[in-house]
Amino acid sequence: MKKKISLLVIMIISTFIFTLNVKAISFSCNQTQIDAGKDLVCNVSLDDNEQMTVTSDLKIKNVTGSTNTYDSKTSYFNTPGTVVFVTDSLSGDYKISASGGEGFSKKISITIKEKTTTTKTTTTTKTKSDNNYLSSIKVEGEELTDFDKNKTKYFVEVDNDVKKVDIEAEAEDSKATVKIDGPKELTEGDNEYTISVTSENNSTKFYKIIVTRLEKEASSSTEIKSIKIKGYHLNFDKTSKTFHLNIKPEDSELDITVKLKDKNADYDIEGNDNLKDGSVIKIIVTAEDESTATYRIIISKKQTNYTPFIIVGIGGLLLIIIIIIFVIKRKKKKDNPAPKEEPKRTIKEVSTEDYTKEKTKEMPPISESEGYEVDPYASPETNEYEEPYDNDEEEETRILSYAERKELERSKRLMEESAIDKDEEEQEDDQEEYHKNDDYNKRLDEAINKAFNFEYESDEDDE
Repeated sequence: MKKKISLLVIMIISTFIFTLNVKAISFSCNQTQIDAGKDLVCNVSLDDNEQMTVTSDLKIKNVTGSTNTYDSKTSYFNTPGTVVFVTDSLSGDYKISASGGEGFSKKISITIKEKTTTTKTTTTTKTKSDNNYLSSIKVEGEELTDFDKNKTKYFVEVDNDVKKVDIEAEAEDSKATVKIDGPKELTEGDNEYTISVTSENNSTKFYKIIVTRLEKEASSSTEIKSIKIKGYHLNFDKTSKTFHLNIKPEDSELDITVKLKDKNADYDIEGNDNLKDGSVIKIIVTAEDESTATYRIIISKKQTNYTPFIIVGIGGLLLIIIIIIFVIKRKKKKDNPAPKEEPKRTIKEVSTEDYTKEKTKEMPPISESEGYEVDPYASPETNEYEEPYDNDEEEETRILSYAERKELERSKRLMEESAIDKDEEEQEDDQEEYHKNDDYNKRLDEAINKAFNFEYESDEDDE
C-alpha cells in the first residue's frame, strides 16, 4: 500500500514538473506549409532568466522583443517574441530548430510551395512595409557614433549636473512610427529609455538606451571669498593665507565673519580669545572632500606713543618760561631805570690840581745827531731798530704823575661799570648820546692820548 502511495506521489510531481516545463519555454510556427513569397511567423515563449536560440536555412527578416537580436539565419531570445522568416527561396522542405535552457529542443519542418500564376486579371492590394529600423539616434543633439540599425542597446554617460536628457530617433522608413519612453528627470545611476519603431504593417522593433548619470564628485575648494572683522578693516588678499591686524589694547576677542566660495565647505576659528600682542587666530576651512586649508591672522596691539606729546609739552613750557622771563626783565627795566652817569672830569679839571709835590722819574736824555733825530728804540751800537720793551705800567708811572694816573683809573672804572649795566637798547641810546657829544668826547680822547704820550721838555723847564 505504501509503495502505491509513493508511486502516485512521484507521478503527480512528475506531471506537475512537465506541465511547468511546457509552460515555461515553447516554440511554434503559425503554419508548416506556406506559399513562396509569404512571411513565416514563429512564436517564442520564455519565462524570466530563460534563453532560446532559433536557427534555420530560411533567411530571417526580423525579430521582436526588447532585448532579442538576430543575424541572417540565427536569432537569440532573452524575452518572449516572434521571428519572421523570408520564403522567397526555391520551393522545398526546410527545417527550423529551437533550443533553450533546461534541455529544451524542438525542430519543425516547413514546406514552401511554388507561386501559382494565372492569366486572370485581378486587382491586387499594395503590400504594407514591414521596415521597423532606425536610421539614427541622437542624445543631446549629438548622434551616437557606434550606432548600427541592427544593434538595439546603447550606453551613454552624462555629468552629474545634467538632470534632463533629450533623445531623438529617426526611422529608416518614413511610414514607420517612433515612440520614446523614459524618465523625465535623470537620477544618479542608470536611467533606461526605450525607443519603439512600428512599421507600416504593424511590426515593432525596440531599441534600448541606458543613460548613466554620474555621481557628484565632492568639491575640494577651500577658498575664502571675504573676511570681515567688526570694528576693523582687514587688508584681505585672496592670494595669501597670512594677514596682519593691529587691534586696540583693550580688545581680547574679535567678531569675525567668514564667507566661503563653496557653499558645501565649512570653517572653524581657533585662537580668538585672550588676544595679546603676537597672538595668531586660525581659520581652518574644510572642503566637501574633507581636505583642509588654514588661514592665519597675526595680532598686534596698538601702543600709544607719548613721545611727541612730551616733546610738544616741554617745548611749550620752555616757551612760556622764556616769555615770562622776558616780561619780568622788561618790567624791571621800566621800574628801575639805570642811574645817571656822573659827569666826566675834563682835562682842565685834572690840570688844575697841584702836582708840584709829586716826584716824577727823570727821563733819560735824548741824544741828537747831525741833521736828524735819533730813534729812541734804535740800538746805540748798530743804530738799527729793536723791539721796545713793552711795559705799559712802568711807562705810565714814568710819564704820568700819581694824581693823573688815579684820575685815569677812575674814568676807566666808571666807563666799565656803565657798560655792564646797560643792555642793547641803552647802549644804542648811549651811542646816540655819544655822537651828540662828539666835541666833548673828542677833547677827552685827545687828553687821554696826550697823557699817555706825555714828554717832559727838560730839567730847566721843570724848574
